[in-house]
Amino acid sequence: MELIIDQKVIDSLYEAKIFVQSPADDDRVIDFFRSNFGRPEVSIVYFVLTDKCNFSCSYCFVRNSMPDGYQERTMSMTTADRGLDRFCEIISRNQETFSKEKTIIFYGGEPLMNTKVLSYLLDKIRAYKLAGKLPEKTSLSLVTNGSLITEKIAKLLKEHAVSVGISIDGDEAVTSANREGVKGNPIYSNVMRGFKICTNAGVDVGVSCTLSVESVKNFQKTMKTLVDDLRIAGMGFNLAMATPGYPLPNGYAEEASKCIIDAYKVFRERGIYEDRIMRKVNAFVEAKVYPYDCGAAGGGQIVIAPDGQIGVCHGYLGERKFFCSHVQESSFDPETDPVFLEWSRRSPLFMEECQRCSALGICGGGCPLQADIDTGSIWGLDSRFCVHSKKTLEWLIWDLYDQFRK
Repeated sequence: MELIIDQKVIDSLYEAKIFVQSPADDDRVIDFFRSNFGRPEVSIVYFVLTDKCNFSCSYCFVRNSMPDGYQERTMSMTTADRGLDRFCEIISRNQETFSKEKTIIFYGGEPLMNTKVLSYLLDKIRAYKLAGKLPEKTSLSLVTNGSLITEKIAKLLKEHAVSVGISIDGDEAVTSANREGVKGNPIYSNVMRGFKICTNAGVDVGVSCTLSVESVKNFQKTMKTLVDDLRIAGMGFNLAMATPGYPLPNGYAEEASKCIIDAYKVFRERGIYEDRIMRKVNAFVEAKVYPYDCGAAGGGQIVIAPDGQIGVCHGYLGERKFFCSHVQESSFDPETDPVFLEWSRRSPLFMEECQRCSALGICGGGCPLQADIDTGSIWGLDSRFCVHSKKTLEWLIWDLYDQFRK
């Protein structure tokens, strides 16, 4: 059957910058955006409070990248102290951008295995904001499996306005397929208890859902857990990382992308914010280029390992590739460092294979770590995100078309 689209719709697609008059117009737009990106501007810091974890998750990209014989570490107060000072020094070098929002993320391993240093940092961050060493708009986030959360910890997080992301992948069967305690004990009830404690304490809590193979296969159950059982207000889906320890089957990217799109249809009706797809939706609706899909790409973050080494991506915590400095090195400057300069340009805007892709403007380039695992270079393609971006764009265009027809 021949599809007939009237001129009004075509004109609207031109107006929305989905259609362009010629390839030359495309090139001019790309050149404009290239000129505005490709320079490191750090606004995010990860404090890896420990690389130890009380869970053993088959899909954990951090754990799966650790070499044999890796020695796990826990961050000391001294290292945390110097790390925060180093971050403050870096962001203060450019007073024009200092007042822009900054983000501090507490990460692991399981960061709540080091609550002593977490509490210390929270107090010092508050003092630094009052002293003007950190901008007032400095947001705090904790990424946790939730199992160690107590009422005392929830009270601490609430007091310091820490947003909490708890990893929940679906119902108990789906979660237990890939996650268990390091001693083999079940973990689901502890995770759910931690989520409930945070909710009852008024903590800003959301869910980080890794779309494991099991989550995708049982997505209706996953959605029931998220929407009906947890009644989430905000969350983020993560595509599972393909590693030697967790290979992904053929067709995974297509099925996972469909799950995210189907979930978005439900979420937008219920006022639930999902970060993964909203990045692309916002770029599409606002006709803006979305250059990077993570803080590392763009050179926008530093990662402080438990021993004080500084890198650009926490996914390399095990092998320490792209870790180029230390909290003791006051001369470190991301704006001139070769590692950060390279990562600041790691965007589809600068990748030859991406130049004629229809999803160039909303993609962000996916995960450089996954590209490195797949191709041996961060400049390779993250094939999962190629599929995800193209499928999302196709759905957005047809959804917009349906809106025009109403």
